[in-house]
Amino acid sequence: MRAALLAGLLLVGAAQSGAVHAGAVPAAVETRAPAEAEIKSFHAYYQKRFPDNHSAQPAFAVTRAGAGAPWQLTATVLMAPRRGLKLLCRMQRIDFAYAPDKGEWRGGERARQFVWLDRASGCVPPARPVELLQRMPDTELVGVLAQQGKLLDKARLLLAGNTGCARQRAAPFELHAIDVGATGEGSEDMVALVYRSARDGDATIWARRTGADYDAWNANCR
Repeated sequence: MRAALLAGLLLVGAAQSGAVHAGAVPAAVETRAPAEAEIKSFHAYYQKRFPDNHSAQPAFAVTRAGAGAPWQLTATVLMAPRRGLKLLCRMQRIDFAYAPDKGEWRGGERARQFVWLDRASGCVPPARPVELLQRMPDTELVGVLAQQGKLLDKARLLLAGNTGCARQRAAPFELHAIDVGATGEGSEDMVALVYRSARDGDATIWARRTGADYDAWNANCR
């Protein structure tokens, strides 16, 4: 079960190299298992960088854009989830990449933050937890995560009235990330909820906080 959860969390796409001409079929992305030497080199690097954390279980991804293209090797470490306020769960993710030109691993400077609500004990990570792009207090996060479904339903009128979002007004969305105060309006009471659809791209819903409640304020799409 844990392996399946990690696979859902750590799916890594490889960027395709070179220009793709109109009507051309892009090369299929190839994958392979990491070599033993690659795994050992990462563990040596990680233990040097983080000597106090020996329990990390990295997930590796090795991909390339087609035969003849260079392999791209990445590793991701999920830290143990921890319980926050009430139903809130938090988890850190640290990403690394191997630089073949330097013959060394790089990354780990910034831990990405992920959150979700879980009634069960243990805070088992869902397949796609929500990325927290800026710090938020637990009290606000619980409110945003609990209300985000109803907030999206109400915001579909905003999507329909926005020429850049009209085609996405009925798309099946899933909450992907939460940001704070990024509207340019300087309001600390505004949060941005980034929704992702496999079919229709992203939609960002700006919501204004009034007390413990959130109301849809604006929307943009891409």
